[in-house]
Amino acid sequence: MSRLLRRGLWAAWFALTGIFGGCVKKPTPTEASPLPAYRGLYLLNEGQWTLSNASLDVLAPDGTYYEDAYRSVNKQPLGDVANAWWRSGDTLWIVLNGSRLLRCLSLPSLREIYTVSFPPSASPREFLKVSPERAYVNSLLDGTVYRLDPRTGQLLPPHIPIENYAESMIKLAGEVWISCGNYAYPHRNNKLAYLDPERDSVLGYLTLPEENPGPLLPLPNGELLVGCRGNYADRPGMLVHIEPTQRLIVRTVPLQGSVYRLALYNDQVYFLGDSGISRYDWRTGQIDYRFLTRSQLGLPNYHLIYGFFYDSLSESWIVLNAKAGGVRGEAIFVGPEGIRKRLTVGVFPSKILRYP
Repeated sequence: MSRLLRRGLWAAWFALTGIFGGCVKKPTPTEASPLPAYRGLYLLNEGQWTLSNASLDVLAPDGTYYEDAYRSVNKQPLGDVANAWWRSGDTLWIVLNGSRLLRCLSLPSLREIYTVSFPPSASPREFLKVSPERAYVNSLLDGTVYRLDPRTGQLLPPHIPIENYAESMIKLAGEVWISCGNYAYPHRNNKLAYLDPERDSVLGYLTLPEENPGPLLPLPNGELLVGCRGNYADRPGMLVHIEPTQRLIVRTVPLQGSVYRLALYNDQVYFLGDSGISRYDWRTGQIDYRFLTRSQLGLPNYHLIYGFFYDSLSESWIVLNAKAGGVRGEAIFVGPEGIRKRLTVGVFPSKILRYP
């Protein structure tokens, strides 16, 4: 082929590509799927030990129940034994005792921000944000309070040594208070630790008049209410009032049985005990054991009431029934007129919060 002919063919080719090239549409970038926005009631199912079936469910305002919403969003199971959670604005931390993990989630999408892994000796129990830069995770079995940066999840050694069996943890009157219980009979302990969150050190221990302290609750008058559970064998529980600035015991109220959870609603204290949910007048020390009993809920004695929550929006109590344990539980919605509905939920349902 002559050089002139080759030049002519190339010129024709460039002309054609110029004409048709202007008609070709450029591919548009694929838009990312919108993030989910879970609103309504968040329900944390603790799950059964070693089975990694903890879950985070959502009951939407329209009544739609999103089972295991965390798994749907993050494409992985939540973990083993979801022992506690802690919310600050649009961030939620979940402590997974069996998995030795702390998961940090963004609300309302439930997208994971980061996960913290603790050493094999740890048994993480509760999370507490003590400042914008520091948070604590106490550990049940290795006598340690782990320090971390809540913004990034980075662990910040050295950690804080503490009495074993650390459980509930709150910040009150400038100090962090941690109950150190028995965990299991025949172990015995009646210590309440108080820490300096500025120096990250244990200042001392308050010896309580009853053993196995568990739930902690700040009262409207500035006192700290401690629920001592007894030893489950031969000693019932007790409510103990603490004046935190002087670290003094100012009142004790013996109970008929044990106490597992404490909550404050409408200036009244409610606690979960062996007979059901009782109301406690923290001013007078009077207890109403008939507030919401097992018989009112239609529950047999072998069913395990595992948590409760008062939802002011729907004006209903939500009682979490784990049944015999190891099976799917139920959320019982109770209004002034009686039981409104029963909703099948996950294994060992334990906690509820409303978002936003």
